[in-house]
Amino acid sequence: MKHSPVAGDGGSRFTRRLRLEPVGPANADDLWLVHGDDEVWPWYAKEKPSREQVEQWAQAMGDSWRVHGVGKWIAYDRVSGEVVGRGGLGRTPVDDDWGRIYAFLPEEPWVRVAHESHRPSVVHANWVEIGWALRHECWGRGYASEIGRAGLAFAFDVLGVQAVVSCTDRHNMRSRAVMERIGMRDAGELWSEEFEGEQGNPPLAVRVLLRSGRNRSSATPT
Repeated sequence: MKHSPVAGDGGSRFTRRLRLEPVGPANADDLWLVHGDDEVWPWYAKEKPSREQVEQWAQAMGDSWRVHGVGKWIAYDRVSGEVVGRGGLGRTPVDDDWGRIYAFLPEEPWVRVAHESHRPSVVHANWVEIGWALRHECWGRGYASEIGRAGLAFAFDVLGVQAVVSCTDRHNMRSRAVMERIGMRDAGELWSEEFEGEQGNPPLAVRVLLRSGRNRSSATPT
């Protein structure tokens, strides 16, 4: 299924096996195939999202591309056109929650600088978060690493950010393996009182890749 790119997103991007299309409202059906997957949604929420929620996410992702110049992609198989998953980047809010990530970043002024656009919220200008989610039938084929490498290339070569961070459930060994495979460095765990003693809500494993360390990583686009 072919969709028109969201305005201002720079268009489609390609990896060896995937076509990456910026998410917007027109991609809501395809986004639902990913986040409605019964093997996927439990990693992101305590209950399955509604179709209406996914439509709102697609709208918000499209807004991110237009306002902040970055967002998530839907990944399609280049040959079959089938939906593989979603992934990409997001600018993180300047708030107390994301402020906890400062502990894993260099003590430099660029870390706290806000993006010039304050719509729809104030976000960081010089570092972004990377992530991915695949339909379960696509697991184990290296697609997440392909999306991750494309995301790192976009972050450093197009956006020109200073750092990329990634966070996942401590028990999500598949995602942690992808982070390591694409060259992100183990930074520790994000732990706070809200996680203590809450079964099923463990600390987050945090990995970081700095621009200065990129050449020593395996973050090479496929």
